[in-house]
Amino acid sequence: MSEVIDEEVELETKTSKLNVFNWSMYDLANTIYSMIIVSLIINKYVLVIGQLEYGMTYYTASLVFGVVAGVMQVITAIGMPIMGALSDTTGKRKPFVLVLTGIILLFSSLLGLFHNIFVVLILYVIANIAYQWSLAFYDAMLPFIANPKDIGKVGGFGVAFGYLGTIISLLVMFPLILTYGDIVSKVVEPSDVIAYGYSGQWWIFVIPMALFLVFGIPLIFVKEKQKKKRISEQEEVIKNTFRQLGRTFKEIKKHRQMFIFIIGYFFVADVANVIVAYMTPLVTDALQIEGAGLTRDLFAIIFIIIATVSAVIFTYFIGRFGEKYGAKNAFFLVGGLWGIALIIAILGIFLWAPITIGFNFPFIMILLMGCTAGVALGGTWTAQRVMVAELAPKEKFGEYFGFSKLSGKVSSALGPVIFGAILFALGPIIDFKAYGVAVAVVGGIMVIGLVIIGFVKSDKSAKNY
Repeated sequence: MSEVIDEEVELETKTSKLNVFNWSMYDLANTIYSMIIVSLIINKYVLVIGQLEYGMTYYTASLVFGVVAGVMQVITAIGMPIMGALSDTTGKRKPFVLVLTGIILLFSSLLGLFHNIFVVLILYVIANIAYQWSLAFYDAMLPFIANPKDIGKVGGFGVAFGYLGTIISLLVMFPLILTYGDIVSKVVEPSDVIAYGYSGQWWIFVIPMALFLVFGIPLIFVKEKQKKKRISEQEEVIKNTFRQLGRTFKEIKKHRQMFIFIIGYFFVADVANVIVAYMTPLVTDALQIEGAGLTRDLFAIIFIIIATVSAVIFTYFIGRFGEKYGAKNAFFLVGGLWGIALIIAILGIFLWAPITIGFNFPFIMILLMGCTAGVALGGTWTAQRVMVAELAPKEKFGEYFGFSKLSGKVSSALGPVIFGAILFALGPIIDFKAYGVAVAVVGGIMVIGLVIIGFVKSDKSAKNY
């Protein structure tokens, strides 16, 4: 039996601006992956591969992507609590983030080398699982890099700062789309031809990963409070991890407020993950926005930048709002923002599409939708961080973050499958309006989650710090 030395878990008592900056830079860096690979490219890339290389219909390829995304999220969800328990057992989080980041960089960079749908999906699944698991460790760093009273503010700052990565990366992608053309995944007009566009250049997948690497370097210099623990055998780490995981799973069921939140978050997280996965097709294939000399993909870039700027400006205030009025009220605020964005999207798809860029009511409303959705997306992650920080015992922050993410990921496993199934079933009948039905269903699921979160009772004045 190896020697194990445990001491009381220590939280950070001082908030260093440099430390917060270094930590937040990773939010900036990993958002480049999330927005470029996940939101902008991968869905349409798979749709094109399915149609050109395998003769699938648009809606069949969309269903394949949705099912694979669902399976991926199940695997991610199973591993989330394990990652959280591992961080608590070892008392370290940064080394795991760095290793998983290496996996993301490698497998994402290889995506452009293949037009084999099976290889592409396998590479994407590996990269995205590593990305999601890295967030479990990254989020769990919060109480160990900042004073407890600053967690809401720092969490909101990190999310908002992260969106700067989207602006930087999309500005880099803009001229590449101008040079190599759109990814055309759906024939909307007779002149349209299914095409890889800029995604046909393998090195374009490497560029965002290079940006991820450069902006992620400051994470190496983050100083976090660590459990003073020495374990001489890896086997002991694994055993202790699963022992602690088992205990926490039993305890979390007894922790009524956390258990209620996890169930509610299961439904709320669905809307955020689905919008991230289907953002570009919603703009290009459903709303069909173009004009003013811009192609659909170029406008999708501008749309994401608009949403991102809004998130950068306002997400910080979601964190401050949660800090002052509690995480539950922050979720209600975020839910209201999502409601506005989804209603506008549904109206746009059923009543206004195709939408022409210009000074007209439908286009102005779509811009409002982008602004609102950007703040809601960033606010979802911020509110989740604040809620877990309010409810979790200090010695088990990692595991409770892991369990909350387990809830979100199981939910997002169902989201793409439901979304893809609706498109597959209704697409051949009502064409792009099937997107409107899918968005409405996602909105209904979110409302259920908010109602459940409404039953959470959290005494902000007596947090488990």
